[in-house]
Amino acid sequence: MRVAGIDIGSRFIKLVVLENGEIESTRRKDTGHAPLETCRSMLAASGAQRCVATGYGRYLMEVFSDICTITEIKAVALGARTVHPNCRAVIDIGGQDT
Repeated sequence: MRVAGIDIGSRFIKLVVLENGEIESTRRKDTGHAPLETCRSMLAASGAQRCVATGYGRYLMEVFSDICTITEIKAVALGARTVHPNCRAVIDIGGQDT
């Protein structure tokens, strides 16, 4: 199954596409002034059958009924434990908007 994860941050929108659990592609674009349109085009190009959104702008994706959202903390924890099962701590240094 082809799935995607999209992180809608205050500075960048990042997308990863997995095919059968393996990373197939990654993309990063500036968030800019039309983040929803950027997300739509990135997801359309990905061909993903399912998607999970996270990040500062994750609520933008609620216009799509088939995309669920999770907090950044949960996304980072799940990703770290998947890649490094013995991981116990993660430091996230993201773009600041304050």
